[in-house]
Amino acid sequence: MREFFSNIYLRSFLSACIAIYVPLFMWGNTIAHLPYFMNKIDMPSSTLGFFFMILSGIQIIFSQFAGRLIIPKIGSKNTLSIGILIFSLFPVIVIYSQNSFHFLLASVPCGFGVGLFYTTCTAITGIAEKKTNKILQPLWGGFLSFGFLCGAIFSFMWQFMNFSTFNLFILLSFFGFVGFLLIRQYGFSRDKDSIDKSEKFKLPELKILIFGMYLFIFYASVGIVGDWSAVWFEKELKTTLLLASLAVVAWGSGESIGRFLGSYFIRLINEKFVGAYLGMIGCFLFFVSILTMNPYIILIGIFLIGICSSNFYPVVIRFALRQSTQNINTTAANLSTLAMGGFLIGPALVGFSADYFGLTFNVQVLCFIWFLNTSLFLYSVRKQ
Repeated sequence: MREFFSNIYLRSFLSACIAIYVPLFMWGNTIAHLPYFMNKIDMPSSTLGFFFMILSGIQIIFSQFAGRLIIPKIGSKNTLSIGILIFSLFPVIVIYSQNSFHFLLASVPCGFGVGLFYTTCTAITGIAEKKTNKILQPLWGGFLSFGFLCGAIFSFMWQFMNFSTFNLFILLSFFGFVGFLLIRQYGFSRDKDSIDKSEKFKLPELKILIFGMYLFIFYASVGIVGDWSAVWFEKELKTTLLLASLAVVAWGSGESIGRFLGSYFIRLINEKFVGAYLGMIGCFLFFVSILTMNPYIILIGIFLIGICSSNFYPVVIRFALRQSTQNINTTAANLSTLAMGGFLIGPALVGFSADYFGLTFNVQVLCFIWFLNTSLFLYSVRKQ
């Protein structure tokens, strides 16, 4: 651990981990409280779909600005800092929401913030891997999942103790400021920042576009479990709000365990098995659990799909960055844009289709989509 504080690239990687852990902690609390907000303002599922759509649309635009213009101009540390500060406005807007329109407004700072720090974190991690010869993408993804998990657990405990939801979301905004201070401490100084210079806009290379499409489908399918599980449990499986929040905990637990062990398993076995074959196994097990319609068995299924699918994103990123001829922040911006495009389409479509077909149907369909997407990825890297 001492190496992470002494090596300049690992220190910067640590700032990227902080920059993803803090907002995902805030996001985990929010997802676990979605049934509360939907009941409070009588919000339909379609409004939540619009929320995800606006968030992703803004994120897509600003991920491109971040990768091509903002990071090269002001440096990665400043970009991360600004992103966290903007994102920290979002819990305050959410808790003061009195209707669906106010709730939708919260998606604006959320999208701005994610667009700035997500691309920057991906670029920093890629540079740290290149400079240190360490496998860091799964570890960074572990902090992403662990932040989401800790947020879900914190939310569960907060609800269990029957504390004020208003106070929780004010506290979350303050927590974002703590993240800002930590990033100022550990991020690259401007004279040491090795982020490449900006590039003019051009379409991604074909191979990067293909890898980006795998991420697009990934976020459009598996991400539905993390974002909609609490609502699914409360609305269709007829569980309590407390048990519904455990669905988010199960997802976050599986992803965190899978990603923190990802580097070890990649060295022990290989990237294809850890990133793809495990995901196919997890999809099958999750689908079987859904057929039971037993919320406790489904909790186990969510935990397993979380573990098994957790390293698809970091493995695809590693394959893509190794093959790209463009600079690393531009490639990271392109991959983030395509990935979040899936988040724009998938969860948003669920918001509309849930009112007609139900969330259970949507979750079953995503298993087949995920299985097909993973098969296509394996085919494209069969000779690598």
